[in-house]
Amino acid sequence: MPNDQPIAYTAEGRPLFDNTPTVVCVIVEDAKGRVLAVRRANEPGRGLLGLPGGYHMRGESWQEAGAREVKEETGVELLADEICLTNLVTDEYGNNLVIARYRGLVRGEDARPVDGEASEIVWISYANLRPEEWAFPRHLRAVMDYLTIHAIHPR
Repeated sequence: MPNDQPIAYTAEGRPLFDNTPTVVCVIVEDAKGRVLAVRRANEPGRGLLGLPGGYHMRGESWQEAGAREVKEETGVELLADEICLTNLVTDEYGNNLVIARYRGLVRGEDARPVDGEASEIVWISYANLRPEEWAFPRHLRAVMDYLTIHAIHPR
């Protein structure tokens, strides 16, 4: 049974709980219809692809977390209010996994590995989508779904 009692209190007296972490990953598209992916430099999935993303920190919205993580990993700046929910599931690590998409388009040439979490930036199109290259099945499924919809109904 989960413990719904506070584990600590902030200096202001606000209770803190031992909550399930939330991970936010963002589907970002460029003007060529490709999706931004990172080749992971760390485990799990070192050397494989994943969506840019990471942990949602206390004090920020999940949209702000997604924008922050994309910038930290790829250097691409997103507007948090242009990030919308695609899917929310519990992942294989017990995290709440937010899969979101960015409503705007970015310039592909602006992306580069920044913080050491990504060894390479990869732009994925429907034609070069290789399932065996992906670290996380839920990231792969999100990209496949997104590219399938946009291949049928381009912007």
